Amino acid sequence: MHTERTLRIDAAAIRDATGIAFRPGRLWLHGGRIVAAGGPDLAPPAALAPGGSVEVLDWPAHLVIPALVNAHAHLDLTALGPRAFGGTFLGWVGDVVRDRPRDDRAIAAAVHAGLELSAAAGTGWVGDIAGSEAAVHARLRDAASLPGVAWLECFGIGPAATTGAERADATLARLRDEHGESTRTRGVRIELQPHAPYSAGLPLFERAARSGLPSTHLAETLEEDEFVRRGTGPFADLLRRMALWHDSIAADARDDSPVAHLARVLGAAPWVLAHVNYASDDDLRLLAAAQTVTVAYCPIASEYFGHRDHRYREMLARGIDVCLGTDSILCQPPTADQPLGILPQMRRLWARDGTDAGTLLAMATTNGARALGAEPGAGTLRPGAPARLAAAAFDARDPTDPLEQVLRSGVPLTPLPL
Repeated sequence: MHTERTLRIDAAAIRDATGIAFRPGRLWLHGGRIVAAGGPDLAPPAALAPGGSVEVLDWPAHLVIPALVNAHAHLDLTALGPRAFGGTFLGWVGDVVRDRPRDDRAIAAAVHAGLELSAAAGTGWVGDIAGSEAAVHARLRDAASLPGVAWLECFGIGPAATTGAERADATLARLRDEHGESTRTRGVRIELQPHAPYSAGLPLFERAARSGLPSTHLAETLEEDEFVRRGTGPFADLLRRMALWHDSIAADARDDSPVAHLARVLGAAPWVLAHVNYASDDDLRLLAAAQTVTVAYCPIASEYFGHRDHRYREMLARGIDVCLGTDSILCQPPTADQPLGILPQMRRLWARDGTDAGTLLAMATTNGARALGAEPGAGTLRPGAPARLAAAAFDARDPTDPLEQVLRSGVPLTPLPL
């Protein structure tokens, strides 16, 4: 909890995605909020009581930015650690289902470890896909909890979709009632996440759209596309093996893409759509028409599974918000210093695509903050914004843009101890 103390941060540079950029720079903070941002001679704002004590934090070799936003994570898988991809998505999913923690204590430990790793990597907000009620409980009860969203994953397809929607509705109401005070103090919303179009039917998506801020995995794989269009392929075979298949699933297939399949619900709520690795021009038009959707792109995870040529830049050009996520720790390189950090995701797009540094900062901060329904100003250095900040070292003698220096280097992002 922040006290009413006043802090002054002097840094080699400060920057956010809204146009605030000073080199060197100064920030004034009070009561856990940013009061002012400017150059090195910025005087105490009039809003601060004159003559009060001021703590000074000096970062003479660092760029200070807002803490980053991880809009799509699976914290309850953290205990599994990075692992090699076996070659097929369904085989990988089967291994994860087999090995993931099931005991409530083990789930809580995994979520805690994920939150700790996230915070240490300069993350300020997290959108977590909670694979169980225990994962939601762990997120809300954990002292290290970061603000954001706990999306409860829900399932039910074919005739079971209606039952699944009713069960999800009741569970969501119960969780919100139990954690009402905690959601207010920690800033963590509890929402619904129909898993994907191959595991959740339209009644579940319709119910989630009424819950407030829903999410789903969408257009992630070519196998998903086949399933939605024709009711065939590996996902249909999996449902048969699990005794979850019903002939109505294939009968309802209309040769729609996964995006088109959900078109009627996408405009009904501010959906956060994880991945969207496979999107046609028609799909992009539908996403742009929905206006409120955000795509949570996980570049390292997408490459891990062999997906290429993501259209995130075209999405941005069409006015579709795109933010960044890590997916799970399983997809991250085993040698990664900050496997649940967002800066490595930015660096991958910088190195691979030459994406503009300012665009990457917006994807990692303001776009993600909007996607998670964070409080006004979150992810910025504007007055009134929450003082969640991070810093990365750069060469202050080099005239190159400090953010570009950070993106091309391997230095870690460090949360500011406020």
